[in-house]
Amino acid sequence: MLLQIIISCLLALLLAGISAAANEKSSNDQILYSYEGNLTDKDIFPVDLVSFIGAPAFFFAEAVKFNAPKSNWKINAVQLYAWDGFNGTNGSIPMERIIGLEIRDKDLKLLYKFADSQLPYSNYAHNATLMYPLTIDIPQIPVSGEFYMCFFDRGAVVVAAEPINETSKTSFIYVEDGNRLINSTLPTGENLVTPVNWIMAVSGN
Repeated sequence: MLLQIIISCLLALLLAGISAAANEKSSNDQILYSYEGNLTDKDIFPVDLVSFIGAPAFFFAEAVKFNAPKSNWKINAVQLYAWDGFNGTNGSIPMERIIGLEIRDKDLKLLYKFADSQLPYSNYAHNATLMYPLTIDIPQIPVSGEFYMCFFDRGAVVVAAEPINETSKTSFIYVEDGNRLINSTLPTGENLVTPVNWIMAVSGN
């Protein structure tokens, strides 16, 4: 029952965050989503790669492949949905850790790199006790064709994922060692893995 309440609150926050993001951007901005359909119909759950995979995942990122709607499309923000463990109590105030974000082209060449404390972006700063839209502004990075948005949660936050039936064609795990992508599958039991899509949105013009 508690899990159902948490999921319902999460979905409400997700939808509110998407609406807020759309309202804050100019009318010329376009938002690209990493998923299809209505979030209220999805079985979304929180993930941090360090917990699922172990210490090596400090150098792994949730990665989503997007397709720029036009040549020289300029990214100005990315939004995902995260929770840093804050539940409203002093004991849950998170330790400061570093999150990272990278934009890479279709060949995984680095176009932009961002790193900062998680504290200004997620729950504690906003006094939000469940998953919260984590928005990072991007300084007008131009992209053309396919590009990848890679988020390094580094165990500082959990991010929203959607379990799917088949291996995703647009969501991956980016591995810094070797500059490579692997399938976005997570261990969910003995000899069991679940493919997922990362829930993310990108805005630009």
